[in-house]
Amino acid sequence: MTTNLGVHILMASLTKLVLVISADLPAAWAVNAAAVLGLSIGGRLPPAPPTPDAMDVPGDLALGPNPHQVSVLRATPEQLRKLYATARAGDELITVGLDQVARQARDRDGHFAAPAATSGEQIDHVAVAVFGPRDHVTAVTEDLPHHSQDAKPHDQGPPFPDADGRRRRAEMFPAADDRRFDTPATGDERRMLTDFLRAQRSTLEAKCSGLDTELSRRSVEPSTLSLLGLVRHLADVERRWFRCVLAGHDEPLLFSSATQPDGDFDGAVPDRRVVAEAWEAWRSEVAFADAFTADAPDLNLEGHDEWRGRVSLRWVLIHMIEEYARHNGHADLLRERIDGAIGL
Repeated sequence: MTTNLGVHILMASLTKLVLVISADLPAAWAVNAAAVLGLSIGGRLPPAPPTPDAMDVPGDLALGPNPHQVSVLRATPEQLRKLYATARAGDELITVGLDQVARQARDRDGHFAAPAATSGEQIDHVAVAVFGPRDHVTAVTEDLPHHSQDAKPHDQGPPFPDADGRRRRAEMFPAADDRRFDTPATGDERRMLTDFLRAQRSTLEAKCSGLDTELSRRSVEPSTLSLLGLVRHLADVERRWFRCVLAGHDEPLLFSSATQPDGDFDGAVPDRRVVAEAWEAWRSEVAFADAFTADAPDLNLEGHDEWRGRVSLRWVLIHMIEEYARHNGHADLLRERIDGAIGL
């Protein structure tokens, strides 16, 4: 007689779980996205009795494995968008997505609030999990490569490192198959501007990746520039243009003021609490800006600024792209000074 466990294992062999991660994400963020997706979809899978545990040679308990086959694949943003829509079109598959807006949230409330305030066409998924009958899952994912599989030669720049062991300055940072700048070259103006701005924001995050209090390391004297200072500064810039000027909120900046105009850079000290506060503030302001932009009736929406007078949402988006691009140039040199990492 077949045991309940045997039946479950048999049923598991007929199903498949696939995690698809955006090729845009640096390795640490890809791992985080996969973990979030796994936990999210795990509670939606059919209940399963525990598989047998085993004892290893030293006597430590080895827990029984997950009976579901799990594949981790990678995809471009456009492929993820198509996969999410296709997988949700029928009733055969359980589909969970992690979008860029939710990924930037710092707590549970923000994880739900930010996407709820963002229109569907403005949401880009960075990871998608699909579970269901093996043939159905395979049908929607069979063209996607495994995440560990190298990108095809025509999808990437020169290998890293080169044969002579050197990293080329003009390669992408941090990986050769980086697709931050795969923005559409035609189509809707709002989408194009927000995609370019998102790419610049992602560049700042990439340049700061893998660092903690090292973010506070300054450039050569007499400059007070630091990566941490840039994060704090850009949090204030996002807050000023979107929250204060366009949305009309009467709120002070977070790190600088009339009495401390350089507080954003001067206060960038090597303290983990200061680092965490900077990232929390920056991500909060980015989430507000994205939600505001998505909800705006059009790019002609205007606000009043003491410096420029009347400004439109269109002008602010262009200015923000300019602002980030300029400071990401600073970030290039600052990161190289910290650990030698280079790339665009």
